[in-house]
Amino acid sequence: MENRIYLGVGGHVVCLDRKTGQEYWRTPIKRGQLTNILVDGEEIFAHSGGHLFCLKASTGSLLWENGLKGLGFGYAILASGSAVQQAATAAASQLQAQASAAAASAAVVASTAAASSSGN
Repeated sequence: MENRIYLGVGGHVVCLDRKTGQEYWRTPIKRGQLTNILVDGEEIFAHSGGHLFCLKASTGSLLWENGLKGLGFGYAILASGSAVQQAATAAASQLQAQASAAAASAAVVASTAAASSSGN
């Protein structure tokens, strides 16, 4: 799925080849002012017209729909636990790499200082 891009537009979710723009599939969903999507692994969650949809990323087939009864037809913000976990893991890895680089730099400075002191 790395070579694909997903678009929520005009009450549809569309899958395109990211290099050529060729359309792989197009799935109509409930039309609303905004078709908001979240790709999470092999699932695409789409919100439009007050409904939440789950599609299969490889085919665009509808897995389920929830009318979100009583929540109205306004905009929605989508987020997934796995996306949040991935961001946290990436941040932790970056902090670990920075700490390792700082420790290596401090070791070089200490080694250089020790060599300079013993040479005088």
